[in-house]
Amino acid sequence: MIKSLLLLIIASIIVVSFPKSLRAQEVKDVLQDTIRVLSANDEQVAEKEYNKGVILLQSNKYNEAIGSFDKAISVKVKFPEAFYNRASAKFSKGDYYGAINDYNSAITLNATAKYYLARAIANYKYEEYSGAKDDLEKTISLDKGKYCNDANYYFGCVLFVEQRYDEAITYYTLVIDKDKEYVYAYHDRGSCYKMQKKYQLAIDDYKKALAIDPDLAIAYNNIAAIEKLSKNYEGAIADYTSAISVDKNNAMAYNNRGAVYKELGKYDEALEDFNNAIRINPEYVIAYGNRGNLKFSKQEYKEALLDYDEALKLDTKYGIGYLNRGICKELLRDDIGACEDWSKADALGVTAAGNYLNAQCK
Repeated sequence: MIKSLLLLIIASIIVVSFPKSLRAQEVKDVLQDTIRVLSANDEQVAEKEYNKGVILLQSNKYNEAIGSFDKAISVKVKFPEAFYNRASAKFSKGDYYGAINDYNSAITLNATAKYYLARAIANYKYEEYSGAKDDLEKTISLDKGKYCNDANYYFGCVLFVEQRYDEAITYYTLVIDKDKEYVYAYHDRGSCYKMQKKYQLAIDDYKKALAIDPDLAIAYNNIAAIEKLSKNYEGAIADYTSAISVDKNNAMAYNNRGAVYKELGKYDEALEDFNNAIRINPEYVIAYGNRGNLKFSKQEYKEALLDYDEALKLDTKYGIGYLNRGICKELLRDDIGACEDWSKADALGVTAAGNYLNAQCK
């Protein structure tokens, strides 16, 4: 959703084809099999490596941090904070599966609210929503303070993903009632209202979030998106520009502002924004697609084709890209290629592609 509490918890959210994380009993069995009596020297070695790992983790040197925590754990197996921080390093690298397994070990050794909350967030990022909710409930049962409020926030996040917006709003409101400065709860409640098309309520919450954190670029993005829907294009451009002013590497804001410029027929400004979006994120599929559409509008069909090609290299499931590339190929007299692209778009559920197939590819 947004980068929010994850680092706070440390220093203190994709379905993939991996097996699920180790069960608690399996973790306990592994730990029991390796327990041994530690000497004073072992304790010193483990603590030294652990402290080194914490410093590396705080410096965002995740691989090196993991190496230090590995050494600490190899000496002192019953070391819950080392498992917890090694999990945090793996999480920061996007290894949610590995993080969950390490959080399992930490919880087996010391079942605290902090550990349950951390595992809940890892499960959330791993799209194991049932596991995330179980851990959030455990967090709330163990703590009635900061961790409890963070757990309520993430309950809202899970419910948002499940499109249960009214319930998510209830949780975000609960968080705000306990902490009037909880910026992400305002922002995400605004996103719930946005999904429900309650646009003024959404804007009100986004503005409350910005009052707390004027550098929250995503809030400007979301306000601008609502303004674009209501055809307030100048307002949308102003808010996308605000997002860029607080985050010069905001590829989304550049791309979205470019789309508004295109709507207004300001092609030079649109092209510059799409170029910037791609410069910042060379794998930004939608930006390539939008730049291709812009070139298509200018009747630069060969140049548009190159952008559609690049978008489809990056995402072979980009159905609209196949549709638009097919139209471009047709205009370039590549009828066979056009029909092949429309067939792919149709297979991906793009309704308009079927119309082109029926009309042009008999």
